[in-house]
Amino acid sequence: MRSRAVLRAVRSILRPLARFLISEQIPLAAVVEMLKSTLTEEAEKGFALPDKPPSDSRISLLTGVHRKDVRRLRALDEQLGEASELRTSLSARLIADWNALPEFVDDEGIPLPLYRNASRGRPSVRDLAETAGTDIRPQATIDEWLRQGIVEIDDENRIRLKQDAFVPEHDFEEKMQFFERNLAEHLAASVSNMSGEREPFLDQAVYYAGISAASAERLARRARELAMRALRTLNREASALQTADRGRDDAKERVHFGAYFHRAREDARPGDDE
Repeated sequence: MRSRAVLRAVRSILRPLARFLISEQIPLAAVVEMLKSTLTEEAEKGFALPDKPPSDSRISLLTGVHRKDVRRLRALDEQLGEASELRTSLSARLIADWNALPEFVDDEGIPLPLYRNASRGRPSVRDLAETAGTDIRPQATIDEWLRQGIVEIDDENRIRLKQDAFVPEHDFEEKMQFFERNLAEHLAASVSNMSGEREPFLDQAVYYAGISAASAERLARRARELAMRALRTLNREASALQTADRGRDDAKERVHFGAYFHRAREDARPGDDE
């Protein structure tokens, strides 16, 4: 049956999420309450009849959530209002600009080292900070990036980027924003493809089994190299198009492109860790 295949796939998808919830000591009651709320919200927004607001009874019929819970959750959603939009952190924005804007990269698109002070050379940390249109202290930015291992000081006392993207290792809240956004956007693309209602989104992967740990490690390094090259290229083009589209009435779309790599034992179930 179709529903059985869907549930089997959802079980695999939920397995790593279940491990994460257990590790964060999130109890079943909280997960069930969130699932009820999410089912109610999606049924209300995405499955309404034409010119007819969905009733509590219809939402209960669609989702299996008890009608009393539907009424309570809908009232709670109205009180809380819309969820705030996820915002890219200042560090993530600056690292993206460092990888994208032509004045900060060489002819091959590799980020140039930054001078600590514009009087010593260009581009400088101050030049990069000004791309965000925010009054920030360059030295504070440098100190934070050094602490997180994002940059290093070279022999000429310049700031050199060590990694191609911002990875907030020490900020749990910020890490959760990236976790939420990346998984939600990837899953949204996959669900859209399963519906067959529009042209499929890019959602491809390479899969091989029966290889050694050394080969898996080699492929992991190669995947990171190729992915970062693609991400850096698309980042530059997206930045240029965003600048060109600024102020247009139809500039209301968002895009999300990512790449992933995972390794596990050949006999592990789908969704299991290494």
